[in-house]
Amino acid sequence: MSSTSFTVSSASGVPTGSYNATFVGLEKFEENSDKYGEGVLLKFKIVTGEHKGEEASRICSKKFSAKSNLYKFAKALVGRDLKSGEAFDFADHIGARGMVIVEQTESGSTRVATFLKSAE
Repeated sequence: MSSTSFTVSSASGVPTGSYNATFVGLEKFEENSDKYGEGVLLKFKIVTGEHKGEEASRICSKKFSAKSNLYKFAKALVGRDLKSGEAFDFADHIGARGMVIVEQTESGSTRVATFLKSAE
């Protein structure tokens, strides 16, 4: 191979883009917890198009505050701002439909950047 020729390495996850998806759940994520703390894995299933049936996900810190990614996804799933002191259970939102925006990470894999809930 010449110094001007390259081969694309495979990355994990669905390609970057926007997809119609359903929220399918949340599970504990323990990999690297000693380094980054406790985490959770949010999972979304793509429901249309070429990648129908595939999952896209996002790892978030388990911290739940107004500035955390986990809180951002909770607000997106409920479709509104959360009130101070309000309890939120991700299990209550399994099946929520909307659009996920998938972005590429520095490592080359992909992750869900955001979820936009469909109007009902």
